[in-house]
Amino acid sequence: MKKKILGEWYGTKTIPLLASGECKIIFREDGTAKADGMVKILGEKMTVCTDRLCWEHCGENRFSGVYGNYRLEFILEGGVIKTTVNPYKMGAVSNPRYDMNIPLEMKRIRK
Repeated sequence: MKKKILGEWYGTKTIPLLASGECKIIFREDGTAKADGMVKILGEKMTVCTDRLCWEHCGENRFSGVYGNYRLEFILEGGVIKTTVNPYKMGAVSNPRYDMNIPLEMKRIRK
């Protein structure tokens, strides 16, 4: 199951009248990942780009990722990865008003 997460994944999310975003993650075999993301919230545009995401297989279809002090849980369901992101806690935005958990689904775009 561990190898099934390897590769490039992409997802977008829109919250009508509030926010939109997109994310691309490349999971590598050595337990690291590169993530690029963009979030637009009420006209503000923020980007996240890191090559410092680490991940591990937690059993079955579950994976855990760490970005700085922020922890992400990834659930692999077929060709889709599900996770929840928080732009404020991830450091993509500095305003605590955007401290919100947003579900995100990503599809594989390359192995």
